[in-house]
Amino acid sequence: MFMKSEDELKQIIESCKVVDSELIENEEIEFKEFSSLPSLHGSKELAEEVSALANHKGGVIIIGIRDGSNVKSQQWETQLVGFERADLLQIEQRIKGKIKPQIDIKAQYIDYEDKSFLALHIPTRRDTLVSTSSGKTCIRDGRSSRPMAPEEIRLAVSGLVNYDWTAEIMNQLHVDSLEESAVDAAYLDYCGRKKYPDGNLPSKDAFLEAIGATTNGAVTKSGLLFLGKPSDILKWLGSYEYRFTWRNSTGELLLNEVWDDNLWNTIQRTKRHFNNCNSEIPLTYSGKTYTCNLLDGAAFHECFMNALVHRDYSIEGMVVVDYNFERMLVTNPGVFYGGVTAENINTHQPRHRNKALAKLLMNFQLVDRAGMGVKRMSYGSLAYGREFPIFREIYDTVEVALSAKAIIPEIFVRVQGSSEKFSLVDLIIFNSLYRIGYMDVIDIAKRIDGLEGDAWPAIKNSVQRHNELELCGTNKGIFVRFKPTWASYFKANNPIKISKTSSKHVKLFDYLVEFKEASNENITELLGHKNGPHTSAFLRKASYAVRNGNGPSARWSLVTKI
Repeated sequence: MFMKSEDELKQIIESCKVVDSELIENEEIEFKEFSSLPSLHGSKELAEEVSALANHKGGVIIIGIRDGSNVKSQQWETQLVGFERADLLQIEQRIKGKIKPQIDIKAQYIDYEDKSFLALHIPTRRDTLVSTSSGKTCIRDGRSSRPMAPEEIRLAVSGLVNYDWTAEIMNQLHVDSLEESAVDAAYLDYCGRKKYPDGNLPSKDAFLEAIGATTNGAVTKSGLLFLGKPSDILKWLGSYEYRFTWRNSTGELLLNEVWDDNLWNTIQRTKRHFNNCNSEIPLTYSGKTYTCNLLDGAAFHECFMNALVHRDYSIEGMVVVDYNFERMLVTNPGVFYGGVTAENINTHQPRHRNKALAKLLMNFQLVDRAGMGVKRMSYGSLAYGREFPIFREIYDTVEVALSAKAIIPEIFVRVQGSSEKFSLVDLIIFNSLYRIGYMDVIDIAKRIDGLEGDAWPAIKNSVQRHNELELCGTNKGIFVRFKPTWASYFKANNPIKISKTSSKHVKLFDYLVEFKEASNENITELLGHKNGPHTSAFLRKASYAVRNGNGPSARWSLVTKI
């Protein structure tokens, strides 16, 4: 990411011919003089300057300008000492190695008159503080840099979560930095969604303002990401690449394409690749043939858009889609954000690192703010009879794996015939019971934890709405099972055996969930027993209930709360 253009840098260098360089330095400009490349690489002070700029507004360090205090007789032109030429990539890597976390530093040579000057472009980081490798955290303070005080660090950290990089306005960029064909396509799509009358279409400038791509004519970072020219994205934001790899089960490459582009074009290209590899297949079951796709399109859409919306754009890297007929793997640079982890992502409320970008994409119904993305991924997998998507965080990369293994026809056929009748909880239960036939409600509750406010009412609701299911009880606990008439359909060859007291166990369990505890007298009345000893005999065998106390004051409760 370049913080200033080459012309701007030449003007700054030129001004040092006539003015004390110390007067030109500011919050975003720092001058340094190094006698050689080894002295630059060995400088701890340079790493501190990088930390300071990155923790403030970002800026440029120009190497090859002498400090004005070292100039005699106001011969300011002698401040322009220049700097030797060297490999820019090596310079970038050596400086990145002196700070943590690494940031996208860009090194650039500026030729002015007969000398070369090295410009180091330092982007700001607002999602984390940048420190030197020795642990010093600095901040820009006027024309100089200094270590941050502990209280400053505490306040800075508390403010990081509210910062939105994609909302920044790039006042130096205007509509001509956007790719015309992408703007035209997005404009037509937007007008179609809004159903504007033909004679009352907004202007393209008004359209760009409405979606947040521009603010008062200046391009926002989210607008440049979404519709920008690739060259301007690279110059002003960074290098954001994308790869779609498709290989067969033996590992042979069928497609391997890498590109860098704006998000609009990237989404269209990725859709085409996905549709090409997501072929229709005939699924024959019970004498009938059904047409289905190898992969669920809605699940992939949510997975890929999740990678674009939640990736960390303050670091460079590649969003990758890798499909091999066994699984679809989608990875993006960055880590989980706002308290979300791989373990709680199914239940945690969504947190947007890039709020402005998410809002922009919402205008095109590419994403929504309802927190349904992960649930749609899960639904799309479970509707095929496949396992949950697997989320991982590895080496500053978020990875999502969607299963592409064999479809379970018994579940696929039931769901596709009436998908509106199946909730995510329903699908978890059906998939959990497939080939097993039954499962303890405590175990089911663990699987649906967080998807519903209360697990037990959600389980009962699923059973009531699906005539394939029923609740049953034994001395060991309460179970959801496939009804005997459906057991063979779902390949449940070893169904649970129940007795005539099954309904009593279910009734008691339901009561204890609602009221937490019950006396012998309460339970006798609830179950319709003739006397207390009958109830006591029933309860002694019920291993899911426990007695607290003795005598008439004794109370029964569940061993494991649901």
